[in-house]
Amino acid sequence: MRAMILPVAALLLAGAANLPHPAAAEGLETGGISITRGGGNVNTAAAKNSFAGQAATTIGGMARNGGRVKTLGGLNRNLASGRNSTALQDTTTVGGTAFGRGAQASTFGGLNTNAARGFGSLATQSATTLGGQALGRGAQSQVSGGFNSNLAAGRFSQADQQVLTMGGSAIGRGSLDRVSGGSNRNAALARGSAASQQVVTVGGQ
Repeated sequence: MRAMILPVAALLLAGAANLPHPAAAEGLETGGISITRGGGNVNTAAAKNSFAGQAATTIGGMARNGGRVKTLGGLNRNLASGRNSTALQDTTTVGGTAFGRGAQASTFGGLNTNAARGFGSLATQSATTLGGQALGRGAQSQVSGGFNSNLAAGRFSQADQQVLTMGGSAIGRGSLDRVSGGSNRNAALARGSAASQQVVTVGGQ
């Protein structure tokens, strides 16, 4: 998964406009509104010599004229459910840009979750939410990390979860910036357990 989570996040934020995004949902633009919704995701393997994988990326659009841009990460999930499991999931949500008086940029990370549930388990999840930009008088930027979770549930367990939530920017007279980290959680629940979670929440500007 991401070994250097902050540098990767910084690169994504700096180069979001130039990223090719085959797996990203397209923004919907109408007047001053742009809404981008990540897919329903889910990825499974459901046992015996299971393995699952999954990477989902959602990148927001752009809205002008005092516009509102809303970016909603996918509903994610990912599972493997036992036997010689492994699961792995990697999700990223990058907010868009809104210009003009009263501009609003809202970014919400996906609902996440990742599991593996027992026997040869290992789960490993990485969720990153990067806020968008709102530029103009009375601009507002709101960022909320995903609901996260991650589990492995016993036998040769191990879990590991990395979460980063990074604020966007609200620039202009009377602007407001809010950042809320994800709901997190991480487990492993016995036998060869081990859990390990890293959570970073960085305010906006």
